[in-house]
Amino acid sequence: MSDHSQLAILICEPQGPTDENQFDNARPYLPYMWATLKTYRERVVGGVQHTWLDPIWKHGDPMELLKPSSGRAIDVLGLSCYTWNWRLQCAIAAEVKRSDPDCFVVVGGPEPDYKDPAFFRLNPAIDAIAVKDGEITFSAILDKLVVGDRDMRDVPGLYVPDASGRPVSTGEAIQPATFPFSPYVEQSAYYDSILAGLEPGSYDVILETNRGCPYGCSFCDWGSNTMSKIRKFDIDRVHADIDWISRHAVNIVMLADANFGILPRDVEIADALNQARSAAAGFPRHIFWSAAKNHPERVVSIAQRFAGSGISTVHALSIQHTRSEVLAATARSNISAERQVEVCRSMMEFGVPIEVQLILGIPGDTLDLWQSCLTDLMEWGIHEDYLIQSYRLLPNAPAAAADFIDTWEVDAVERTMFDYLVRDESARVNLLEKPDRIVVGCTSFDRADWIRMALWGAVVKGLHNTGFVQHIAVYLRLTRNVPYVDFYRGLIDGLMTTDPLLAGLRAEIEEHYERFLADPLLSDHMRLDSVGTFGYLLHPSRWLFVRVCQEADDVFSLIGDWVESTFPLDSAARGLVEYQRQIIVLPSYDRECGHEFPVDVDWPSYFAAARGREGFDSLGEPAPTPGAVVRATDRRSSERVIRADGPGEGYYGKPFDWDSLVGEERWIRWIERTVMDRASSQLNNLCDLRLLPEPSA
Repeated sequence: MSDHSQLAILICEPQGPTDENQFDNARPYLPYMWATLKTYRERVVGGVQHTWLDPIWKHGDPMELLKPSSGRAIDVLGLSCYTWNWRLQCAIAAEVKRSDPDCFVVVGGPEPDYKDPAFFRLNPAIDAIAVKDGEITFSAILDKLVVGDRDMRDVPGLYVPDASGRPVSTGEAIQPATFPFSPYVEQSAYYDSILAGLEPGSYDVILETNRGCPYGCSFCDWGSNTMSKIRKFDIDRVHADIDWISRHAVNIVMLADANFGILPRDVEIADALNQARSAAAGFPRHIFWSAAKNHPERVVSIAQRFAGSGISTVHALSIQHTRSEVLAATARSNISAERQVEVCRSMMEFGVPIEVQLILGIPGDTLDLWQSCLTDLMEWGIHEDYLIQSYRLLPNAPAAAADFIDTWEVDAVERTMFDYLVRDESARVNLLEKPDRIVVGCTSFDRADWIRMALWGAVVKGLHNTGFVQHIAVYLRLTRNVPYVDFYRGLIDGLMTTDPLLAGLRAEIEEHYERFLADPLLSDHMRLDSVGTFGYLLHPSRWLFVRVCQEADDVFSLIGDWVESTFPLDSAARGLVEYQRQIIVLPSYDRECGHEFPVDVDWPSYFAAARGREGFDSLGEPAPTPGAVVRATDRRSSERVIRADGPGEGYYGKPFDWDSLVGEERWIRWIERTVMDRASSQLNNLCDLRLLPEPSA
């Protein structure tokens, strides 16, 4: 170790890949943990000015990432560890320890499993694990090392090896009560140096306004601060952060509060974000946030403000499941689904699209309950983008505890999971990445059930959310009183098991999930062999949507025959399936020419009235319009949002710019423009529709 009075400190917080392997997450987040620890040490503690090396914050090969620090001693290595960077962090720790055995290595974040008796034996390069907030704990480590003392047993908030090498706690962490200084402002000189080489809007940031979460959902480990009192950041610091972010051309702000809207002042903070964005010519461009679960009025007020300014034009319904018995099993019964849906209904009236966050494989769920969950959302009038995640066992979340595992007889596998897509199969397996541990069986469902549940999720997302058959299901529910669950059971477990074309597509998805459970080297994504030059693997829901669009004429013919035989329609409604087919955006669509097709009833007005309508709220038949045509003039996909300056476009959406392409190139551009965004009928269907001749008043 170098001169104790001035330590050389390296903070390492690499994010997930931001290159072509993460198509939907192509921008880096600026380093935040480094700035937070450094600011606390310098501005709150004071004293000795240590040497803080430039942090490691991008993803890459560990040797390349360490090159800027090569040739000099590193006294302290701090690693901020998550699922997506754990193996990379371990590789960096091992290399630093090899070069400098006296370096003190401390890890923090939700990934290090301090409950594992073999942790330090498996990770010999690591000297200590910090739990909960890191500022005070890390500063105390520096105080010890400054005087040459490496015995950290009297530093609260750590796990260190005992005489046998097993992790032992040093006591409850001391957490900051106040947060007065903005790390962005205090470390602005460094940020300016790295931003000088980046294009405006090509980077994202983290923003905190409080820490803590009063809930204790079994699947969650939000900053290791679940079931804890909320600690507010000084409001002047929050305003300073917002001002800095807006002046530095940030693209996306990830608001790290677990429950934004839980505090009355959060409305003021939302206004500050909007005002700063307006003054900075639209920066930041967008914000992602997690809404408070039990404060609907305040959340609606914030969400409407964000939608009105355009900074957040999709509202997330973080519901995980619709059935109370399943939520109770995962310790989420104190979070009201009804209150969250109340927020969604208000947002839909305001024209804000909804994203529903669901978890597949919650212990306590069953196939029947999962089917009901998916169709409950439809009954509530929510039809867009069910974001389905597998139930992951995070190392320090309650669900990973032995008593939870034993009680539910949890069957889990380690698999590589991608929320979106990857370049190709050769790029998928990377030793620097860490597979997720996902639940695929328990006392309430087995692996065969899990496959069926995954299939249902893929089909509902691929056919309903995208608007491929959504209009058909909506009409049958609102006007013919066919429950959504009956429609989709008939489609998925009926027609898709008997017709050779659709049964073949269903079988490919089921067989994919069977292989996924059997082979630890497989990811949860499928290769699109039908477009041979397409370079990405797709989630099964996206794969299915592409495949049915490739066979659209045959698929709609089959669905039309099935609807006619199962749910007899009168003559006026027999054009329903054809209307649905005509409004699907396909590669054959030409934005310069638009699209025109005949209708005998006013379907556009009918579905405008149906939007957001609950299943029990019936709707009469569409008005007859003999001899009419519908003209579509869409030039891009977009979810229409009511903004402060009038109707506007949402964050998602891309131009239909495949006019000049042919063959597979045209299909590939169509996939990139329409399939890789949210699964939403407003993005996948033609929406700029005009009935001609226009109905008389």
